[in-house]
Amino acid sequence: MSATIHTIVTGRMITALQQGTVPWRKPWQAATGQPRSMSTGHPYRGVNVFLLALAADGHGYSSPYWGTYRQIAALGGQVNAGERSTLVVFWKPTQTGQRDPQTGELTVKTVPVLRYYRVFNAAQAAHLPEQFHPAPGGHHQIAAPQAVLDGYLARGPRLVHMAGDRAAYQPATDTIRLPQPAQFRTPQDYYGTAFHEAGHSTGHPSRLNRPGITSFDHFGSGRYAREELAAEMTSALLCAQTGIDTPAVFDNSASYIAGWLTALDNDHKLVITAAAQAQHASDLISQPERQPTIDTSHQDAAPAPQDETTPATAAATVPAVSVPQLEPEPG
Repeated sequence: MSATIHTIVTGRMITALQQGTVPWRKPWQAATGQPRSMSTGHPYRGVNVFLLALAADGHGYSSPYWGTYRQIAALGGQVNAGERSTLVVFWKPTQTGQRDPQTGELTVKTVPVLRYYRVFNAAQAAHLPEQFHPAPGGHHQIAAPQAVLDGYLARGPRLVHMAGDRAAYQPATDTIRLPQPAQFRTPQDYYGTAFHEAGHSTGHPSRLNRPGITSFDHFGSGRYAREELAAEMTSALLCAQTGIDTPAVFDNSASYIAGWLTALDNDHKLVITAAAQAQHASDLISQPERQPTIDTSHQDAAPAPQDETTPATAAATVPAVSVPQLEPEPG
């Protein structure tokens, strides 16, 4: 089952890339805010943010709220005829036993197993309460981007601005290196790059201890691909959370898309794993007072819907000057 879900999610991302859309670039519309559960009001997390954003963008849904068929019915709504649902995933704790062949002793442990359910957007249903159709701009960003970055740097890595066209995180010295702010076209480009490198820095052993940073092998490897995608998703999440537009510095070239198509085809667990790591990273950067926990990459998908059979579980201004596309250097 888990392998099938990974394949379905990967297939959705591959389809978007083949159509010229980079699915992790804009996790939600600025006018509506982050996708949320109708039943709890809580925001979706991890890969579900990107899956729901793809569906909302593709169909023009204007509401951030999503619910199962039964949740919508319980709220007095009715899903419109002919509407198609959207898949979201969650991890269900499952007990498994292994018997020692020599002693016969049975060891039982709990492991997370990937499962899914299906939801509809509020725009796909009639007769729902008005609260599920909020006016554009009614949500709140977490903070201005500079405040988020300053808050993280106060407890996190050191930031150094240097002349040049390279941006990188250096784990050995726990240092983020960025070009001078004046080299960036726009403030969005600056923060998009800063959040990307900050995302890498959360993998430091003193924080989330991610293998892509602590055990970096070589550029182009599967481990590198996961770390790089996690940093891209982290930047996209933080840009959305702080209310700034998707930076133009994000590549959207044919070669970029082709590279990710190859990576996804080689590793069907890449998207869900990287999205989980990005969720933990963006949590730590936006809330640096949180005690960091070792990233297990399987605790961020949506909880199962409670009506289903599974259990519930002021910004700095950067002068506008062009800078070439920046590449990370996590090692």
